[in-house]
Amino acid sequence: MYIVEVRCGGDDLASPMNQMRTWLDAKRIEPVVFQLSIIPGGTVFRVEFRSAGEATVFARALAGRVFVEPGTHPLAA
Repeated sequence: MYIVEVRCGGDDLASPMNQMRTWLDAKRIEPVVFQLSIIPGGTVFRVEFRSAGEATVFARALAGRVFVEPGTHPLAA
């Protein structure tokens, strides 16, 4: 799996979640897992994809970082 982590500051969960869902729907991309963690000062969203390409374009669009789950092929540098 290819994991994208997006960090958002502040208390607002609805706006970043809406932005992500709208982007995913427009691109017709369905993530495998969509999780969030509330941290001091913000939220960390963790979105998992089967495809490296989907993870990469999502991360670029939403200022996220891509991590490769062990056992999957690494992303090219």
